[in-house]
This record gives sequence, C-alpha cells and structure tokens, in this order.
Amino acid sequence: MRDPGYQSRRGSSFKISYPDFPAINQPARSVTVYQEMGKHDIVDIFYPKFSTALFKAIKTGVPVSISWKNDKVSEKFFGYTIDVTYPTIQKIDRGVHIRCVGTSYPLKEQSSKIWTNRTITEVVEEIAKKHKLKAVVTPNTTRFDQLSLSGQSYWEKLNELAVKIGYGVQTKGTELHFHPIDKMINQFMTSIPVMLFKDPMMHPMSSFNAPTLDIFEPVVGDHNEFVDYIRKLNVVSGVDPLTAKSYTNTASSNKVGKSLRTDTKDPLFNSIETNTVVASSVMAKSLSEGRSQLGRFTITAKGLGQGDPRIAPWRTIEVRGTGNVTDGFWVVKKAEHFIHTDGRYQVDFECVTDGTGSNKPNSFRPSTSGTVPTRNISAEMTLNKTKPTTAKLSAAKAMISQTNAGYKVSPRRWNGA
Repeated sequence: MRDPGYQSRRGSSFKISYPDFPAINQPARSVTVYQEMGKHDIVDIFYPKFSTALFKAIKTGVPVSISWKNDKVSEKFFGYTIDVTYPTIQKIDRGVHIRCVGTSYPLKEQSSKIWTNRTITEVVEEIAKKHKLKAVVTPNTTRFDQLSLSGQSYWEKLNELAVKIGYGVQTKGTELHFHPIDKMINQFMTSIPVMLFKDPMMHPMSSFNAPTLDIFEPVVGDHNEFVDYIRKLNVVSGVDPLTAKSYTNTASSNKVGKSLRTDTKDPLFNSIETNTVVASSVMAKSLSEGRSQLGRFTITAKGLGQGDPRIAPWRTIEVRGTGNVTDGFWVVKKAEHFIHTDGRYQVDFECVTDGTGSNKPNSFRPSTSGTVPTRNISAEMTLNKTKPTTAKLSAAKAMISQTNAGYKVSPRRWNGA
C-alpha cells in the first residue's frame, strides 16, 4: 500500500466475526482486503496480540465474516480462514496475521467432467448449485455440443467460460454472478464514488473541497493489460465436425457493448482464430463478439485515495480534477483496501476505460454521478431480477479432510443455494 502522506482522514471502522468461535473478541489492528477481476477475494487480518490457544483454533476452513465502512457506505466479506502466520521472535507483542479467502474458495476444487448440448450459463448454474452458491446469471442461448472440465479448478473453468462469450464472473457474498460485461458494469451505476484530485499547490484544501484522490497515473494508449487483450478485429472461423460446414464471423472491439466514453479508437490489428469448433453462425458470432468485449478497455490507470467500499472489481468510479482527457468514468479492475483501527482507510486501485472525452450515458448510466452517491437497492433488484441473498452457515462436509497435522476443520460452509 502506497502512502501519499495524507493521514488526517478518519471515520472508518471494521468488525470481524468467527461464527464457530464466538468467544474470540481479540481486537485486530488492521484489515487489508485484496480484490481483483477473475481472482479470489483475499483478506489479511492483523492482530497485535494473539494467544497460543486461539492460534491453534483458527485453521483452514473456519468461517469468517468481516464488515467495513466509511462515513457513507459499508461492505461485507464472507469467507474462510486459510492460514495463520505466528512469528517466533524475541518480542513481548508478537503480531499474528490471519489470511482469509472469499466464498469462491470451494471452487478451487479440481475435477474432470463433460457437458453435452448445454449452454454456458446452464453449466454455470450447475457449478453454483454444486458448491452451495446462489446463481445470479444472465442467460446466454448459444448451445454447445460439448464443454469439458479437464483437470482445471471450477473457478478457472468459470473464468474461461466467461471469456468465451464476453461475460464477467464474480462472487458477492454467497451469490455467484455471471453476466455480460456491460451488465457487470451497469448493475451498480446508481452508486458511483467520485474520486476528486486537487493539486494542493493550486487549490488550497478545505473541508468543502478536500480531495479524495491522492495519486492517479493513467496510461493512455491502445496497449491493454486487461486479461492480455488489445483493441482488434476478432475473426472466428471454424468447422462443424459433423457436417464439415464452415462458419466465420468478424467482430470489432469498438462495435460491441455500450461505451463508457464518447471518443473510442478503431482496432489496431486483426486476430484470426481457426482452432475452434464452430457448429453454427450463431456460435461464430457469439465467440467473436465475446472476445471483442475484452479488447474494449485499452486505457489503464493506477490510483490511490480515500477508502470507499464501492471501489471494487467491475464497479465504476468517476475521476475528476485530472484533466479533460482522463476525467470521467473508469471501471475498477483491482483494489487493495487498508482499514486501520484508528479510523484510517485508504484504497490502492487499478482501473480501465474504453476511451477519452466526456462520459457516454445510457439507460442505467448517468452522464455525471451524484455529489453524494448512494446505493439504489430498488434499481439493483430490478436489474438482477432477484433480492440480495443473506449469507447463512449450513452443516455440510468439511472444507478439507483432517490430516496428521491435527487440523480441526470446520464442518460448516457459507450457503447461498
């Protein structure tokens, strides 16, 4: 976590709960939350003092919930402890780090399986059900003769399937979300944090115009670090092995989806994929457009500012005060939240956007975010066609089997199904 020197911000807090060990009330000093597109959420809890008995109790698979907030909004993490670091050093106060992973943890299980005559979203729903997660899925009607899981983890397979058709995948509490990229972005557009940058040499700070963005480092160009894709024309050409008929479709990164900005660039290169089984023109179109979706976001940036739980993967921020080229909507790719018990809260993040110029509105996306954005539950429920799921613990098989090391594994699992 980078430190810009602004240490005066206060007003944030966090709360930690171990449902299987309610007697644990040891105060933690800090919580660090790591979130990234396509990755498992990770949380590091630091205790300045921790007893040996508690160190022995907290082992892999123990359920944990963590909530944190600033003065406007809050967020909650559900997951499992995965390891404990307890240094043996000559100090009276020996700090302990407990590392946790989100509810996507059971999806690390590897397996082999073949699905025949299924849509990708049907497969996603089956995987969610198997792992006690509630599937919140936007249906995709393209049917595949065969989809296979060959020694991968279920989480790796979900991300592979998402790339295939231009979707995003994410766990939120005990829900597994699987939507087209535009829907992943738009579903929280009613609550956009404004990240305001002001040069202290040019704009004296006050309580009325204090900045929330301390560092912003954009890279404006057509190179894209977003899952190794760049802006290009995607040509998918394949043959149906049963009929020997060939199908081809071409899609452009600046012609798919709903742009965030008014000024987007034409593709730089052609990309031709011929090693794909394509059983129909509909499948060729779905595959080429899916790959083009990922090439839209060619402008990247890194930032550091005042903590806000809404700065999370797939969610949008609005940057102001950095200039006409870079001011506007950005989609968060990665975030590291640091919350201290003294009230400090900073967030280090990476974000992407698809162009320059002013924001481009659509039915779910205002051209300018509100001064004090708030979460619109009504709009979220309308968009997702579902109510938010309350995470509960259920009796289920242990996260891992007991080993000779003597691990006492929790028999319970977060359940959203």
